[in-house]
Amino acid sequence: MHIARVAGLAGSELVLVDPKSGTWRRTGIGGDGEWLAGGLPGFRTLASEERIDHGLLLPPVTPTSFVGIGLNYRAHAAEQARALPAEPRLFFKNPRSLAPPFGELPLHPASTQLDYEGELGIVIGRTTFDCSRTEAASAIAGWVVVQDFTLRDLVLPETLPIAKGGPAMAPLGPWFTSVETVPVDRAGNLVLRCWINGELRQEASTSDMHFGPVDLVHYIARFMPLGPGDVIATGSPGGSGVGFSPPRWLKAGDVVETGISELGQLHQRVTRPV
Repeated sequence: MHIARVAGLAGSELVLVDPKSGTWRRTGIGGDGEWLAGGLPGFRTLASEERIDHGLLLPPVTPTSFVGIGLNYRAHAAEQARALPAEPRLFFKNPRSLAPPFGELPLHPASTQLDYEGELGIVIGRTTFDCSRTEAASAIAGWVVVQDFTLRDLVLPETLPIAKGGPAMAPLGPWFTSVETVPVDRAGNLVLRCWINGELRQEASTSDMHFGPVDLVHYIARFMPLGPGDVIATGSPGGSGVGFSPPRWLKAGDVVETGISELGQLHQRVTRPV
């Protein structure tokens, strides 16, 4: 099941998406707030098919806790000549950085080193804390694509949330894909790609992750509660701008496209600062 949240005249609405046909069906179910808190909607009455209007898409979920994972792909650690961590490296992303899956990303006035990092996002479906691995797996409701933009010249351990927390620096979507459609075990073998102006920069299997989805939920929930709609961005593979010599930072006019097999694709155009 693929569920999108779209803008409407009276707030937002949930739609059931068929990516293969490029269509969606409106449900009449309001999408404001965290709709996952009540479980997946039944969608008993569906409208007729419509072509997907990417301009109406909104972030499918609105996390209260948005957790990022650093240095979680073997290739990404290698390109930075850094050792893989013994435990997941956690940081918080600013929920106010959420952005639609198709839109514009303004250059940040405090930075000249805007970088891209395509990531698999875990969506939590139930409240969980101090859980077993089995409970951690069952807490995963589904997946989104995340583009974790980073201001590299602001990156320090104590400033990582600032370096990743600017306006529109966390687009996610394009829709929510449930674990019934992409089971937890298959999420460990998806293909992630990121293109800059049509040039393929990142391409990797999620099997290159150092800590998999269940590992991450189990670890994080040892220390803090997670709840419906929360998102864990699982880290990025090699090929981001910082890994080139010289580095290849984003500039105004660049188009960033980020996709994961079976989950869909994001599209951002970099613009001048507002």
